[in-house]
Amino acid sequence: MLKFIEKGFFYGLILGISLGVLIVPYKEVVSVDDSSTETTYLDLIDFIIPLLRVGVVVALVGAAIGFFLYKRNKKSLD
Repeated sequence: MLKFIEKGFFYGLILGISLGVLIVPYKEVVSVDDSSTETTYLDLIDFIIPLLRVGVVVALVGAAIGFFLYKRNKKSLD
């Protein structure tokens, strides 16, 4: 059982960090006036903390899916 949960957590963490790279913003664009914008890139720590948060949330979802898959496989074997 523990192996299913560990695999689900690990795969979820990898998937979460991969998706987090795509959805976590790394810059802020502010419109200064009608024709110009100001782009500010975030510091590395300001990017990594939300990235890890997304990764851990998806990893927990993956662990839950691993748990339910284990329960389903165990029930089908009985």
